[in-house]
Parts: sequence; structure tokens; C-alpha cells
Amino acid sequence: MLPTAYQLPAGVLLVALGLLSCCAGYRLFRAVLTIYGFVLGAFFASTLVAPSDTIAMLVAVGVGGLIGALILYAGYFVGVGLVGAWFGAMLGHAAWIQWRGSDPGTIVVLAFAVAGAVLATGLQRQIIIISTAFIGAQLAVAGLVAFLSRGAARRPGLEDVWVGHLGIPAVGRQWTFFAWIALGVIGTVVQWRSGSSREARKR
Repeated sequence: MLPTAYQLPAGVLLVALGLLSCCAGYRLFRAVLTIYGFVLGAFFASTLVAPSDTIAMLVAVGVGGLIGALILYAGYFVGVGLVGAWFGAMLGHAAWIQWRGSDPGTIVVLAFAVAGAVLATGLQRQIIIISTAFIGAQLAVAGLVAFLSRGAARRPGLEDVWVGHLGIPAVGRQWTFFAWIALGVIGTVVQWRSGSSREARKR
């Protein structure tokens, strides 16, 4: 949870990092892994301190982000599996909601995550391209939502915080869902064509 004062910069950062991952995730995979580690570490650390304590929040976000970035940077091959697991869980969550109209249970999410990790280790290039494209699109849409809702009125009595939602864009808010799908497909095509062009030049 971040104070709402950080909602705008956090949204801009998520959009920028999401687009980088979406369009160049495979070519810059180690850098993208480091970025994912920083974002996840920072968001996790921000839940451990009170949003009203600005200094503690900044320290927690910085330290948590650095720890997360170092873990994924150092664990390249582990990172491949983690990205595949993230993508599998994300895809399974979206498919289950479309099919059953409710959130899937933990076992279902874990099953999709394991399947994604296995595929990522066996089909690295293909899965990395698709997963970084759609995960990057996910981050970009989350950042765009933060940017567009930065001035939204809050009900009295609610704590002055912004909770960054990095899950699947809500199907009920159709523009976010379709923006995620469209951006993910565009990123996949861009990365695939970019990789094909480099291979052709090498020949």
C-alpha cells in the first residue's frame, strides 16, 4: 500500500516498465527480470509499514525493491521458471473467471503456475516472449489505471492510500481487459518479428 501522493509516479513508472517488458522482454530478459524483482519487492515491502510514515515507506520500498531485483538478477534460470509460473497463474486466473465467473482456488492457480514454469523451461524463447509481453501489458494497464484514477474522490473515513493492483484487469471494466489483450498481442508480435529480423541478419 502506497500513500496516494505516490500514485502518479508509481503509475508512470509501471507504464514505462510495462511497455519495455511488453516490446523488448526477450531481448532484455535479464534487465526485465531485474525490473520485475524490483517492482514485486517494492510492493511487498510497502505492505509492511504504515503509509503515514513517509521515511519508513521510502526505505521499505527501496530496500525491498533492491532485494527483489538482486534475487531475480542472480537467479536467471530460476527467473525463467518464475516468469513462466507468473504467466501461467495469470492466464489460468483469467480463463477461470471467464469460465466460472468467480476467482479460482489456490490449488487451481498453483496448477497453472506449475504448468507455466514447466513450459517456460522447455520452450524458453516462445514462453518468454509471450509471458513478458502479457505481463508487461498487465503492468502498463495497472499503471494507466493508477494515472487515470489519481484524482478520484475517496469515501470519508478511508485511509489515504493507493493499493497497486497487479492482477488481471477486471473483466467488468471492459476497456482494461481489452487493452491488456490488445497490448499483449502487439508486444508478442513486435518481439517475435524483432527476433526473426535479428536471426535473418545473422544468416
